[in-house]
Amino acid sequence: MLRFSQRCESLKSSSIMEISAKAAELKLQGFDVISLAAGEPDFNTPIEIQNAATKAMADGITKYTPAPGFLTLRQAVADHVTRENDFPVEPSEVVITCGAKHALYTAIQCLVNPGEAVLVPTPAWVSYGAIVELAGGYIIPLPLLEEDGFRPNVERWKGMALPSNVRGIILNSPNNPTGAVYSRDDLMKLVSWALSRDLWIISDEIYEKITYDQLRHVSVASLGPEVKGRTVTVSGFSKSHCMTGWRLGWTITEKDLAQKISAFTSQSISHVTSFAQMGALTAARMGHGVVDKMVSEFDARRQYVASRLDKWSGDVAYTMPHGAFYFFVNCSKLLSRKGVNDVQMCRDLLANQHIGLVPGASFGSSGYVRLSYATSMENLHRALDRFEDYLRT
Repeated sequence: MLRFSQRCESLKSSSIMEISAKAAELKLQGFDVISLAAGEPDFNTPIEIQNAATKAMADGITKYTPAPGFLTLRQAVADHVTRENDFPVEPSEVVITCGAKHALYTAIQCLVNPGEAVLVPTPAWVSYGAIVELAGGYIIPLPLLEEDGFRPNVERWKGMALPSNVRGIILNSPNNPTGAVYSRDDLMKLVSWALSRDLWIISDEIYEKITYDQLRHVSVASLGPEVKGRTVTVSGFSKSHCMTGWRLGWTITEKDLAQKISAFTSQSISHVTSFAQMGALTAARMGHGVVDKMVSEFDARRQYVASRLDKWSGDVAYTMPHGAFYFFVNCSKLLSRKGVNDVQMCRDLLANQHIGLVPGASFGSSGYVRLSYATSMENLHRALDRFEDYLRT
């Protein structure tokens, strides 16, 4: 019998992927399932990007590439970020990765030793903990509270007794699962607190282009040269250009760390798919039109979901999201009335109402559910009608 490694024994698969897989299974069985679980836009990749990848294959760009990615793409990403994110980037600071998740994974592998701790403001994306654990470390949650709009409040953390083995902090704005967007002032206070403890910062900015209410995303690395030197910026085109399945993202770091991430990439996946990189090259050079149109549609859906949730204020509550495409819904009153927890409720909703939602426990905050509005307005109408039926039973 095969014996598994300790890291494999303790590893759990993504709860979001599990729910999405179960929803797909029910669909194959003939059930009309509406999944509000997956975190991906429901629009197709823009045709210009598709055509660029197709042309690349026809032109023979199907071979090995440099481990950190084609220089032309790294230059385009550097130019794109310098222009859009208000901090200077050189191509030598960019490593192209197999999606933002792989960017996070490789950065953590290069920064975390066994037994070291990483701070994670929580609720947080489900994979941060697993990625740190695979490097032999562990996370320490920092509470993000609903009364603060799920934005970081450093004053609440100053009294926490943090161990001496804390090495870094992972930030995520716009945030998954809450949709919170951190202001420049939020980040200035948080970064000052982190640097005073000699922490490195990983800034997951994959939702940076999806913001509402005239709010603008602020990159952590734009707060000054010292901050940039301590920060790993993670992003990509998965959410902004509907390229989730292309598996292409990047890290931006100081050059020594970029070389380590590149070396780790060369020994694990070799490099990102060659023709996918050429699609990303087109994305890096595109204007804002496609993204703005998509965000406008997401905003209409956001307003609709809020109007439905408002009608159920006796059972649920929420903080209006200002970014990404999620609501993090407080269901504590409903759960108390039903006599279940958030995990049980999500199982019931999928099995009986055929709606896919993600329990807040997956993000480190029980009593909530995450609802994705990255689906059609028709699907939202039908799904929320079914949720209302569940409320009434």
